[in-house]
Amino acid sequence: MELIDAGKCIRAAQQEQGLSNAEFARLAETSPQQVIRWRRNQNMKLHTMQALASVLGVTLIDLIS
Repeated sequence: MELIDAGKCIRAAQQEQGLSNAEFARLAETSPQQVIRWRRNQNMKLHTMQALASVLGVTLIDLIS
């Protein structure tokens, strides 16, 4: 079974949306430093992934696939 790299999913969705770290941070109501941590993190809690999917305007399934 292959594990999902959460940060890779976030990076891809962010790039697809054309969002800079600063823009993504503003939408997620957090700091650009936190966005960088999310982008580097291979593992992430499900509720965090759900919240980020919502901010990016995609479903959780779309985010991880």
